[in-house]
Amino acid sequence: MNVKIFFKRNLNFGKRLIRLHHFNALFFLVLSLTGFILFSSSFRAHFPNVRVLFKNTHVWIGIFSCLPLLFYFPKMKKHIFTLRQKKYHRINLYTVLTVLFALIISGLFLTFHRLFHPLVSSFALFIHDLTTWFGVPYVIYHTVTRSKWFKNLDNVKKTSYSQETPIVIDDHNPIYSRRTFLRILSGTIITVITLPFIVHWLKSYFPSLGRRNISKGNHFQPLPQPSPNSSPPIGGGRRGEFRYYTVTEIPDLTNKNWSFTIDGLVDNPKTLNWSEFIERERTVQVSNFHCVTGWSVYDITWEGISLSTLLQEAKFKSNAQFVKFYSADGVYTDTLTLEQAMLSDVIVAILIDGELITQNNGGPVRLIVPQMYAYKSVKWLNRIELIENEHIGYWEKRGYSKDAWVN
Repeated sequence: MNVKIFFKRNLNFGKRLIRLHHFNALFFLVLSLTGFILFSSSFRAHFPNVRVLFKNTHVWIGIFSCLPLLFYFPKMKKHIFTLRQKKYHRINLYTVLTVLFALIISGLFLTFHRLFHPLVSSFALFIHDLTTWFGVPYVIYHTVTRSKWFKNLDNVKKTSYSQETPIVIDDHNPIYSRRTFLRILSGTIITVITLPFIVHWLKSYFPSLGRRNISKGNHFQPLPQPSPNSSPPIGGGRRGEFRYYTVTEIPDLTNKNWSFTIDGLVDNPKTLNWSEFIERERTVQVSNFHCVTGWSVYDITWEGISLSTLLQEAKFKSNAQFVKFYSADGVYTDTLTLEQAMLSDVIVAILIDGELITQNNGGPVRLIVPQMYAYKSVKWLNRIELIENEHIGYWEKRGYSKDAWVN
């Protein structure tokens, strides 16, 4: 990349296109880096305080990346005309523009997801992921094969060869040029590097590629017996797959170290062990699960104890205004108002589609608040406290909105 071209004036048409190309490449590079960092579970776990800042940076860079395209549009017709005899150059141009437009438009839908139905956000996320995992490798390939150092690899001195018997070239005996071989090699390396990430992404849409064993990670006996409405699930089985996030190490929970407590501003505090907890009367409901990052899982059959029932049994005091939830990871907390906590569809869930909730998914017990984004549905729930003053939850302290309502 020629840095000086950014500061030159009175450039001809070709040079102006090159400058726009360089600007676009820089924006795309930073967008890719920030996007992959946001995708990283390790980043989420170790740097939660700057995650929202990174997300906002990613969004603003995406908005500013529209500028090179806006400057390019008036020149696009003339540019395409210059490529009229270069078929593969035109195909490359259309491919790159498609990738950029898909990323920008889907990114805008994800940024303003509260304005749209969750189905729209889910589709936008799918398009954003699709263009990331297939488009970014293509752009990397395009960048590598068009770079000066790559072209220099092809500039080898021609040597004279002695007169030999001509070689027959056909489908069974092809001869590749040095450039073609290097392009195939580059494409193969990029494919090998990115393929595991693409397969991992595809698993979220095609469970048959590798759904985890539902009981993996849980060491609890006896297992709760699902009600007839849970097994088989009255919702018909969930549609979609969860994406597992955590801000710390997943707690190792067993019968011996797990308990469930309700305390605080109540007249009847209570602590239950595992055997006592699974003997409680449970309710079954079908609801959808929405993450603030855009993905959703639909028609989940949850079985658990109604939160309003637990709160009424605890006999909360008149000055109790908020309900605070604790995760067994010792780090994550969140809060609902007492009015929100008393909603009929808020439950302390133990089964999903008739099976014990997985450890990765917050099991054995997690809070489910269907009408709010998932950061309110505390995983590995082991304590509920009634309090008078509002407590700011883990992600709200780090920039998430206190208004977690999906619609």
